Amino acid sequence: MSKSPRYSPSVQAPNEAETIPPSQGSMSPQETAQYISEFSAELSFLARETKLDLLAYLLDMARLEAIRALQAADRDSVKG
Repeated sequence: MSKSPRYSPSVQAPNEAETIPPSQGSMSPQETAQYISEFSAELSFLARETKLDLLAYLLDMARLEAIRALQAADRDSVKG
């Protein structure tokens, strides 16, 4: 007998418009990094809520790397 998928009614499903990334090619690297930073933070929160600690950690690392990329782009725009 297989288990049915778990459904957690306390976790709200995001709006469909929020989950569809903007079309490829229409975003700058900075906009892409910002999007990844925000989305990975949301995913990390969900992972932590369900005790998926390693996954939450990895998503936090992705968020921090996206923030680092944004900061580097800011430094480059000030210099250049």
